[in-house]
Amino acid sequence: MSVPQVRFLGVRHLRTFGGILGYIAIVMALYRVLPTWLVSDERYVNSIIIYIVISVVFLVIVYLKGVDSLEYFRRPRLGAASITAMVIAVMFVLPEFIGEQNQMVPMEYAIPGVIFLLGIGISEEIFSRGLVFGMLRKYGERKAIIFSSVIFGLLHINVYVGDNWDLWAAYDHVFSAGSWGFLACAIMIATRSIWFVAVFHALTDWSIVFGIEPPASDDTAPVEVYSLFDNLTLPLFQLVYYVPLALLILRVNRGGWPKWMEKIALKRKLVVPVSALD
Repeated sequence: MSVPQVRFLGVRHLRTFGGILGYIAIVMALYRVLPTWLVSDERYVNSIIIYIVISVVFLVIVYLKGVDSLEYFRRPRLGAASITAMVIAVMFVLPEFIGEQNQMVPMEYAIPGVIFLLGIGISEEIFSRGLVFGMLRKYGERKAIIFSSVIFGLLHINVYVGDNWDLWAAYDHVFSAGSWGFLACAIMIATRSIWFVAVFHALTDWSIVFGIEPPASDDTAPVEVYSLFDNLTLPLFQLVYYVPLALLILRVNRGGWPKWMEKIALKRKLVVPVSALD
């Protein structure tokens, strides 16, 4: 009679996952504690300081550990995959700048606002795509993309801790951020640059600083109530929105443009046939 065998995680794996949990605890504590007692929150000063601290701390850790993602700490490369990724990134960023959803702010607020947004992008990318993805990459690129994106999504629960707790808002935010993280990983791999993704991240959050705040709601207006099914399933559409584009980028990075993309590019005269160059 065969005896079922139980497989335990090796010490090496436990060290890796224990290290990631420890780093998550550190970054969560930094995000929650430091901004409350620093210089001043006027003009994003506290937030800028904490993002600089997080960026420097985890950049040093990335270099000291020598994780596999170090190869992405460089300028973007040019090629079919990187151009595809950049075009998709621009498509996502453009809605932040077109229309009438942005407002003009005085220069003394605009400059620290841009620095604040860059701080968000750089610090979160160094931690999530630089450190966590880099630590997990030894288990395979696919697993590293998935699990680092899940962790990136879960980190956004931090926004709802305490008095801000809202179960369904947190659930939606986790799915949105995690799905976006999947796309960010694909763009980083295709462009070979975490810095491009950091800027992409900052521009994606443009409305945090420059968006027009909606008018105060009327307390007498009826509140829209969603069913349990809607609350559970609506955030899943974020996966449909981001993941296919990420898979397309990874497909192009692995083996060039699919045939249907080549046909569209030739039809739109975006590229020149090889035969025309002979």
